[in-house]
Amino acid sequence: MSLNKVGIGLVLAMGLFLSLGPARAEQQELQLGYVLNSWSSNSLFHGTEQRIPLSYYFSSPNLTLSLNTAFVAGDYVEDANAGAGIVGSEYKSSQFSDTTLGVNWGLDMGGSMRSNLQGKLNFPTGDNHWEVAEQTGAIPFIFEPSFYHGGGWGGNLFYSLSLTDPNSEYGLGAGFMSTSVYDTGLSTEGTYSPGDNVVVLATLGFRMSGADNWGFRAVHTFPLESTYPNAGQDFTQGQGTILTSQWISHMGKDKLVVNVSYSFYNAGSTAQTTGSNALAQDPGHFFGDRFEIHPMMGYSLGPGVVLETGLVWDWIQPNGFPLTPPLGAQPEYVGGGNLWGAEQSITFQLSPETFWNLAGLYHNIAANNAGANNQTITYQRITLGTNVGLKW
Repeated sequence: MSLNKVGIGLVLAMGLFLSLGPARAEQQELQLGYVLNSWSSNSLFHGTEQRIPLSYYFSSPNLTLSLNTAFVAGDYVEDANAGAGIVGSEYKSSQFSDTTLGVNWGLDMGGSMRSNLQGKLNFPTGDNHWEVAEQTGAIPFIFEPSFYHGGGWGGNLFYSLSLTDPNSEYGLGAGFMSTSVYDTGLSTEGTYSPGDNVVVLATLGFRMSGADNWGFRAVHTFPLESTYPNAGQDFTQGQGTILTSQWISHMGKDKLVVNVSYSFYNAGSTAQTTGSNALAQDPGHFFGDRFEIHPMMGYSLGPGVVLETGLVWDWIQPNGFPLTPPLGAQPEYVGGGNLWGAEQSITFQLSPETFWNLAGLYHNIAANNAGANNQTITYQRITLGTNVGLKW
C-alpha cells in the first residue's frame, strides 16, 4: 500500500455506549504494566514489540480524566531473499510514544436528559516516523494496529445528548477528530497530515430484563482532505459507517458480553499528478468492509479472583482497487483476509485498593493476496502482559 494513506485509523474508540447504571464516587487510580508482543509469518516478516504503559485515572460522578503514555521497544524485520531480489531490511527503535490526556464530562440537563462532552488531546512525546517505518516487518495495520503511537499534536472532541429512563437510553452526538502529522521518511513526500474527520453518531440501549442489556451504535465519518507540502500527493478518504451491537448478560457474579460490528467504506479521491492537482475519485474504496464478532466471558473463581475469556473473528473483505493496477499506476489493492483469536486474563484483587492482572492472547491471521504471486501470508501473534493498579 502507498505511504500516503498510512495512519488513517478506523473510528472505533468512541467509548461504551450503554451506560445504564449508578454514578461512581470520586476515585483515583495509577496503573503500570509490561506487554510483550511477538509475531512470525510464513513469509519474510517477523518482529517484536515490548511496551511499558503508565496510566493515571481520576473519576467522579460527572467527570473522568485519564493520562496515558508508554515506553516502547520495537524490532520489525523483513528477511533477505536473494532468489527474489530482496535484500532485507529492519527498523529498530526504543523510545516513548505520544502521551494522551482524556476528558469525559457528563452533565444532567434535568429530568431524564444528560449531556456528555468527551475529548482527547495527543501530546507529541513520541516519534512521528515510527508508524511509517515499522511497515518493514509489522503485521498489516488493517489486522493489528501498532502498540506505538507517534503522530504529534492531535485530538478529538465529541458532544452527545442522551435520554434515559429505567429501561432504555437514546443518544445523538457529533464530533471532530484532528489527526496528527507523520514523517514518511521520503524526501519526495516529507511530512503530512492524513486528514481530519467530522463524525456523527446515534446510540440506542435497552434493559431487556433484570440481567440482560442490549445496545446499538451507528457512527458515520466525513473525512477532510489531507495536507502535504506537495499538493500532488493530497488525498481524501472515503466516508465510512460503523454499526456496532452489544449484548450484556449477567449470571450471578459472572458476565457474558458479545460485541458484533460491521464497517463499510466509500471511495475517496486522490490528487491528479497533472494540471492543477485536482482531486479525482478513486477507482474503489481504499478500506475493505469489515465484520467482527467478539464474545467475552467474565467469571469469578472465588473471592478476589476473576477470569476473563474471549474469542475474536475479524473478516476483512478486499478493497475496491484492482488486483493488477493500470500501467503506470501505483498498486493500491489490499486483499483483506481473516483474523481468529483467543484471549485470556486473570485478575487478583490483592486488597481493596490494589489489583494485579495477567493476560495473554493468540491471533492467527491470513492476509489474502499479500505476498509474491498473490500468495496468502499467514501471521502468528502471541502477546503476554501484566499490570498492577493502585486505587485511592
